[in-house]
Amino acid sequence: MPGIVVRERLHSPGRERIPEPMVMDDAESVAYFHTGGGANPGMRAVYDLCARSIDALLPPGGRILDLGIGSGRALSAVLRRRPDVHAVGVDLAPNMLATAQELFTAEGLDGRAELVQADITALPESLAAGSWDAVSCMWTLHQLPDVEVLGAALRQIAAVQRDSGAGLWISDFARLKDPSACPAMLQCVDPDSPMGLRQDAIASEAAAFTREELSAELAAAGLGGLRCGHCTPLPYLQAYWMFGARGKHAPIGQQDSALNGQTRREAALLRWGFTAKPF
Repeated sequence: MPGIVVRERLHSPGRERIPEPMVMDDAESVAYFHTGGGANPGMRAVYDLCARSIDALLPPGGRILDLGIGSGRALSAVLRRRPDVHAVGVDLAPNMLATAQELFTAEGLDGRAELVQADITALPESLAAGSWDAVSCMWTLHQLPDVEVLGAALRQIAAVQRDSGAGLWISDFARLKDPSACPAMLQCVDPDSPMGLRQDAIASEAAAFTREELSAELAAAGLGGLRCGHCTPLPYLQAYWMFGARGKHAPIGQQDSALNGQTRREAALLRWGFTAKPF
């Protein structure tokens, strides 16, 4: 890892972004991604970081709007941590939404989660004008095709946040300068991960916006001044947040009993290495 980190720091900027398809809905790909999210320690550590962060943004009995829910793993971690919370999850992909519904039903969460098929750049009025205590967008922005669509999504998020006074949590991959850094890191820290899952992570990092790009677009959308942090020693994950109109809340969530062994260690290392976080 030290050599990977040094090469990344010394690498010249200007790496080209390689977009992914905006909508991931192939049934086989959805199933593979969903299965990996339930078993891979690194992915579960990321979900845990998001759940802990959102816990600090949500008041008791709060309502959260999750944009880009995917197969539901990230929002499930929030709902399991906070049994008092209700959520609406939005995604464009029907197979992702169907998989999320199956997950929530299996975990007994379906009574607290409503799923809506919609474009996060142009939400239905019922959601855009809703009463929310938090808005989240977790590991979704890298799938947007270009900065124009990214700007549209962020303007929509800014409008919802402004009108509702909600807390805000945005997290995603961050494109590194060195294209070899992410593959080398995954080979180093997660050599037993299935090749398909590793390739998906590599493609997502290559499609991600850099911290500089995302910060600039956030500011242009009216979301300048957000608090932010990134993972270390290799900054391939980034997060931005703000507390809502009701201020910061003492985290009240329950520890995820499923975090054990390697997953617990990776979650602790990710929290420890993140430069800043809400909790």
